[in-house]
Amino acid sequence: MEELCFYCNYQIEEGKQYLVTFFRDGSEKDELLCTDCYLEWLEGIKE
Repeated sequence: MEELCFYCNYQIEEGKQYLVTFFRDGSEKDELLCTDCYLEWLEGIKE
């Protein structure tokens, strides 16, 4: 079963998904990202 990327909503190929934890309103939620969105997310958290 293919999953959808949390950010871009495209289908993610099996084995090419990344689980990322987002913190919002004092709680955390795990979401799946595709490779492109994951790499963009990593760039965004670099300082």
